Amino acid sequence: MLANVMPEQPKSGKLRVKQYQKYLDFEARFEIALKIVQTKVEHSMNLLEELSRFYKSVDIIRIRKTAEKEDLFLLNIMKNSESQDISKSIKQLMTYEGRIAKIYHENLTAIFNKLNSEFHFTGRKNKTNSRNYNASDEVNALLNYGYAILESEIRKSINSVGLDYSIGFLHEINQSRTPLVYDIQELFRWLIDVSIIQLLEEKKIKKSDFIITENYHIRLGENVAKLFIEKINSNFNSRCNYKNGKNYSYQVILQDNLQQLSNFIVEKKKEFGITIPKMKLNRNDNLELREKIMSMTAKERKEFGINKSTLWHIKKNLSEGKTSRIYEKILLKIQ
Repeated sequence: MLANVMPEQPKSGKLRVKQYQKYLDFEARFEIALKIVQTKVEHSMNLLEELSRFYKSVDIIRIRKTAEKEDLFLLNIMKNSESQDISKSIKQLMTYEGRIAKIYHENLTAIFNKLNSEFHFTGRKNKTNSRNYNASDEVNALLNYGYAILESEIRKSINSVGLDYSIGFLHEINQSRTPLVYDIQELFRWLIDVSIIQLLEEKKIKKSDFIITENYHIRLGENVAKLFIEKINSNFNSRCNYKNGKNYSYQVILQDNLQQLSNFIVEKKKEFGITIPKMKLNRNDNLELREKIMSMTAKERKEFGINKSTLWHIKKNLSEGKTSRIYEKILLKIQ
C-alpha cells in the first residue's frame, strides 16, 4: 500500500530543506502555528454556532463570552512571543487551543448523548479512548475511525505536495510521530464531528451494530463503517465558495492550503494564510421539533391540521436523514 501512495524520492529536496529551516526560524514557526490554532478555533466556534440553531443545549451567547475571555489570553501570548523562547510560546498556544477545545467538546458531548443516550459518551478524557483500537464506547469508536480516515487523507495530500510530515510547526517533533499531519488535521476535525452528529441524527445505528472485542474495546461493525464513510465522503466532497467565486470541495481546499504552505516555506509568498470556507448546515428544523414530528399521533396530527399523507412523507424524509422538504407552514404549526 505504501508503494502506491509514496513516491520513490521526495518531490522537492529544496522544499524539505526550506521546511526544516522554517521550523528552526522562531518567527516563521510561530506564525504558522498561530494560524493553525486560530483557524481551528474559528471553525470549532462556527460549528457550535450552526448547531445552536438546532440544539437548545448549545448556548452560543454564553460560549462567545467564555471564548472572548480566552481570546485575551491569546493576545497576551502574541504580545509576549518575541520576548520568550519558541517552546514556551508554542506550549501557551496549545494551552489556549485546549481551553477552547474544552468548551467545544462539552457541547458536542451533550449533543451526542441527546442523540443516543445508550452510548453513554462521557468524552475523551481517558487517553486510551483516542487510540484506534481502545475505544470504551461507541462514540469514541466513531471518533477514532473518522479521525483515522482524516489522517490518511492528510498524509496523502502532504506527500503529494512534497512536504515532510515528520516536521510540524504546532506539534513537537517526536519519534514515530507525524507532527505536520497532526497540525493539518486540526483544521478539519470538525468535518468528522459533524459527520457523526448527522449519522446519529438519522437514528440508523444502535449498540448491536458495534463489535466488542475480547478486551472489551468497541469497534465499528461493517454496516456502521459503511454508513459513516458515506457521510464523511459526502461532507469532504461537499462544495463551497472558495476562490474567484467558484465552488470547490473540501478535499481540493485541503490540497490548495498545503500548496500555499509550501509556497510560504520556499518564500514564494511573504505571508502565510489559511483559507477554509465555513460550513453551513442547511436545515430548517431542530432536534426537539424533529422528535415531536416522529412521535406525533393521529390525534395530534388532526389538532395541528396536518394532512395524513403530508405527515407520512415528512416522517419518511426525516428517517432518511432528509430535511429539505419540510415545509415552513408545517413547522410553524407545531412549533
